[in-house]
Amino acid sequence: MHPQHQHELKHGLLRGLICILLAGVLLLVINLAAAAKPVDRSTLLFPYYDASEVLNSTVTHHYAKDTAALLAQLDQLDNSTAKYCQGDLPIDALKTQYSNTYLVWLELSAVVMGPMLQNNTVRQIDFRPLRVNLLERAIKKQPQGAEAMALVGSPAKGFPAIEYLLGQPGFKAASPQCNYAQEVVRDMTRTVADLNWQPVKPNSEEDADSLKADMQLYFNQLVGATHNLAWERMEKPLLKSRDDTAKGGAPDWPYAELGLTENAWKAQWQGIADLLVVSSQTVPNADQQVVPLEAYLRGLGKIGLADTLLVHSNAVTAAVKANDVSKPASVEQSVKASKALKGFLETEVAKGLNVSIQFSSSDGD
Repeated sequence: MHPQHQHELKHGLLRGLICILLAGVLLLVINLAAAAKPVDRSTLLFPYYDASEVLNSTVTHHYAKDTAALLAQLDQLDNSTAKYCQGDLPIDALKTQYSNTYLVWLELSAVVMGPMLQNNTVRQIDFRPLRVNLLERAIKKQPQGAEAMALVGSPAKGFPAIEYLLGQPGFKAASPQCNYAQEVVRDMTRTVADLNWQPVKPNSEEDADSLKADMQLYFNQLVGATHNLAWERMEKPLLKSRDDTAKGGAPDWPYAELGLTENAWKAQWQGIADLLVVSSQTVPNADQQVVPLEAYLRGLGKIGLADTLLVHSNAVTAAVKANDVSKPASVEQSVKASKALKGFLETEVAKGLNVSIQFSSSDGD
């Protein structure tokens, strides 16, 4: 074959391969865009959901499910702590397992309901700020077992105690600190295992008032959780970091030692968002998945409220995803979006559902 013809043939083959490659990339982009495109709610027919269906779906498909996930993580944390205390696991691996466990807890406890509310579970295993003097006293006593740990105050145990010990130079294999950490993890496991999620079963007209009260409590806890995320979790640390910077110090973000700040916010928001908006591409079936507030509103025919709720929730999702503590303006945007959502819930949605806004256990100071 003439050299010029060979050259043209090679160029032709190269152009063909490039065209095929570009076509493949374009097809992949189109498929990804289609997959990422949110479902058009107007094409879906939402049924009327009874309040008991809403509440029971959250019990089964959110709270009970997340509780089981947390117990699995605590079991792994127990094993990891035991291995570390025997000198068989590096500290970084233990820190990673702690972080994974804590993020699952944040998602579960984002909206406190049912036995978590009745048992005061958040105070039991995530009391903040930690009282270091009480922790040191407990380490000296070396409590063992459920009865002994019951005498240790909440400010000296739970997640904050483990978190603190992970950063201490004295936290080494076979140390008193290590022995205490193992007891703390087992104590948390017992506390979480005691969460007994029971469905609502209205069986008479007399239960109507009770069901209405349960729904009102649920709604108020959702509002309170949104406030907690906006104010306690993000805005207060944001204001403190600005104050620290103005004084010439380094900003002190929550969970920064473990690199968890942004992921902690994401986990807490996920625990709220799961109860607010439809995440699937289909109409929720109360027997198989959570019926979030958006679906409940659509089933009641309150389409405008549902659409606006979705807009506000999507804004928070985007803002929280973009959080970067090195760029405080991004955190400020998350605070604004969360506050806007909270305001919409406690005014327009509350009015649409005919519920009153009351003090929530998540409101904070």
